[in-house]
This record gives sequence, structure tokens and C-alpha cells, in this order.
Amino acid sequence: MKELTTYEMDMVSGSYGNGFFNDVGEAVTSSIIGGIGAGFVGAVIGGKHGGDGGGALGVGAIGQLVGMVSGGLIAAVGGAIGAPIIGYAETWKLCKQAANGLLGGTI
Repeated sequence: MKELTTYEMDMVSGSYGNGFFNDVGEAVTSSIIGGIGAGFVGAVIGGKHGGDGGGALGVGAIGQLVGMVSGGLIAAVGGAIGAPIIGYAETWKLCKQAANGLLGGTI
């Protein structure tokens, strides 16, 4: 049976195998970073499109607020669940891309 090299382990999505406590630490760290990053993006997108319907009085401010809060919460939960699946390195890379997209105006 072949043992995997470090490079091969990194190529497997969400691969763990560094010992129980290291793996749990990486999963928790990935979950926290993924939840914060995805919640941030979800809140921005939800706030941007939450008031697209115009609202009951023609003012979409309440819709934007609801979209921002609910979009952020839903995305945070999804990010916290999905991040340990793809691993810490990929989660960190995606969060940096999201931050760069916000600063660059492309999010």
C-alpha cells in the first residue's frame, strides 16, 4: 500500500491526517474563517439586492435590511459547514478573493 506524500495530501480536498487534535483544530479554524467570510459576502449581496422589489411603500430600505441580515446569516451557516470540507488553505484563498473583490468593486 502506497503512502501519500505531503503534496498528494494537499491535493485532496479537505484532506486531514495530521493527528486528531491538529485535524480538529484545522476543521474549527476553517469553519470560523469560512463562516465569517461567507457571512460577509452574503450580507453584502443580500443588502444590495434585498430592496429590489421596492417594498410596500416604494422604499426598499426595509427589504435591504432584511436581505442583508438574512443573507449574512444564511451564508455564514453555509460557510461554516462547507469550509471544513474544502480545508483551511482553500478556505483562506477564497476569503482573500472575496475581500479583494469587495475592495476592487467586483463582488
